[in-house]
Amino acid sequence: MLEKIAGDTGEEYELVHLSRLRINPCVGCVKCADTNRCIQKDDMAPLYDKIVNADALVVGAAVYFGHPNAFTHTFLERLFPLRHVRMVTKEKPVATVVVGGHEAEKVAEDLTYRFSSYFECNVVGSVYFNSATPPCFVCGYGTTCRYGGPARWLAPEQFENFQITPDMFKQFEAQPEAVEACDTLSIRLKAAIEA
Repeated sequence: MLEKIAGDTGEEYELVHLSRLRINPCVGCVKCADTNRCIQKDDMAPLYDKIVNADALVVGAAVYFGHPNAFTHTFLERLFPLRHVRMVTKEKPVATVVVGGHEAEKVAEDLTYRFSSYFECNVVGSVYFNSATPPCFVCGYGTTCRYGGPARWLAPEQFENFQITPDMFKQFEAQPEAVEACDTLSIRLKAAIEA
């Protein structure tokens, strides 16, 4: 979804995989006050200039336990220097993308609030996709684990006959509403970049 939205703007973009980076949590030292940059020497350091110089941001999150996953949450924490003393993200166009088994809409609303309130960004919109596919469907124990989602959601007699089938794995590309939401968001993002 991120790539579709960014690519459909026709603008050059870079996809940054937070899961492949080593980004430490904010330690609350507030030594970023003078420079708008964190003093920690990790993979977040080079992202600050990229974020400030970008025409727009498309930020994605996966939902874990009803919240943005730890990669996204840590990234958000580490954006603090960009709003310290000077608000260097003010009016920067931002689009958010959230996916999860459930609760993606709630997390999309949370990200919208954070970027608009804490960073004074121009949040042009967000899209979300509830795949309804829990990790229990891919771990290998979804049909036998008594503690996973299926065992919790189904009556005992239903769980005894429960099978995981390919049709349970939903992709956003096969959901017309999700594709249309991505198309609309890319148009809004492009307009914000050109404004």
